[in-house]
Amino acid sequence: MGGLLEKYQDSRGGWLLSPPSGWNKFEGEPGAYDQKWQDLVSPAENIKVSSTPVGSDIDSVLKLGGGIPVNELGEKLAKKRGAELVSSSARLTEGIVFYTFEFFIPSSSAHQILQLSVSKGKIWSVDANAVGKERWAKRKDMYENVLNSFMPKLS
Repeated sequence: MGGLLEKYQDSRGGWLLSPPSGWNKFEGEPGAYDQKWQDLVSPAENIKVSSTPVGSDIDSVLKLGGGIPVNELGEKLAKKRGAELVSSSARLTEGIVFYTFEFFIPSSSAHQILQLSVSKGKIWSVDANAVGKERWAKRKDMYENVLNSFMPKLS
């Protein structure tokens, strides 16, 4: 269960995502996330969307990071998490630059994919989490599809 994705549109927040079908959906928790989806069987497996306002002069995640390269930003983010940076990348879709980072957190054997973008005066964060090598192997491709489906604007 949870391998199929379904389209979700948040009209109030003005964004699109295709989360796993059948996962529990939770409304926003101020300061933590705007929306969260959690696996029914393994609650540690979840996907969260959050947004935070940024200044009008900020149009890129790298501007927030002081203009450093994406891999250096990934290393800084990894250090804050007590994690190892597995990979970092950037892509341009519909005029929005998305930065994606994969982390491994040794203390909990957790894996995370974090995607950051700036649009509509906000920094958008989408993260997907799983614990354990076997669970991560089963979820990684699906999580990448979920994160690639995120668009901080309505079509």
